[in-house]
Amino acid sequence: MYYTHNLRSNLQEWRNRLYKSTYNNFNNNYSFFFNKFKEVSVLNAIIEQCISDNPLDETSLEEMEDQLDNRFGFSFNNEKHAAAVLYQMIKHFERKGYEPVNIAFNLGAASSFDDCLDNFLNNFVEPIVVYIQDNLEHKSFILYLLLRYKMRTEWFLRENLYNQYKSATSNYEQIFEDDLRLFLFDQGVDYPFSTPSSASGRADIVSQLDSKDPLVLEIKVFDKEKSYTKKRIVNGFTQVVKYANDYHKDTGYLVVFNLDNVEIVINKNEPEKQLPTVVHFNNKTYHIIIINLKREASASKLGQLKTEIIHESELYEQLV
Repeated sequence: MYYTHNLRSNLQEWRNRLYKSTYNNFNNNYSFFFNKFKEVSVLNAIIEQCISDNPLDETSLEEMEDQLDNRFGFSFNNEKHAAAVLYQMIKHFERKGYEPVNIAFNLGAASSFDDCLDNFLNNFVEPIVVYIQDNLEHKSFILYLLLRYKMRTEWFLRENLYNQYKSATSNYEQIFEDDLRLFLFDQGVDYPFSTPSSASGRADIVSQLDSKDPLVLEIKVFDKEKSYTKKRIVNGFTQVVKYANDYHKDTGYLVVFNLDNVEIVINKNEPEKQLPTVVHFNNKTYHIIIINLKREASASKLGQLKTEIIHESELYEQLV
């Protein structure tokens, strides 16, 4: 049901394929596995963010190479630091022109291929896989809650929230922000109350900033009666990107409350099947969740539903 769930399963399958390698097919399986970190944008975003927070220059990598006999004595600050260092070590050997099987021999440091492979996979590849799996798991949890909130709102509380909004005279978005905060708190997200100031202003919801399950979220309303058009959604995307940068997070969320009888469509440069919309920008991942509140007639009586199309390039207009 969720994109990250499928990706976790795929990553495990790719990892198992590498672990079952023989001497003859190791090079191919190695290339297949690590190419996925370039081809799959979410994996690339996690790795690139990991490395950018723990960069190593070639001099440092050469020094670590000289200490490989003591590799089991390497100390790491945390799982993220370990994944960054180990991934950069692997890429360091690639840049030196080593074939994958020779990388395994050098980093595995054993006399037989099976022992080298076992050491290489357990001590260099596995920490990277575990770190990525953990990151996907936490991202999936927040996304699951936001999709659950969408269903809860549209199925059970649509009319109530719609009426609150229509009777308000100001602070329209605050109605939805308060409702979402309460939901997140009830679901176990600790302290979803903070709106700390950053260089880009104040995000609607920023919680658990120092945890590995961060939430940087912006709320926008789409309502043409109040001149809240797609430009407001574009502005919201710009804000959540800036907040993610300010707080050094690699994931952000834009929740749009749609008060019109239109279908808001984010037209991606590349077709996608997963929902909600996922946008990757500057090695970071952004989820756009549309919550539809105005459905005054049944589906059979609505007729043809109008669409409001936002092209992906429009989201980037204020960011380039």
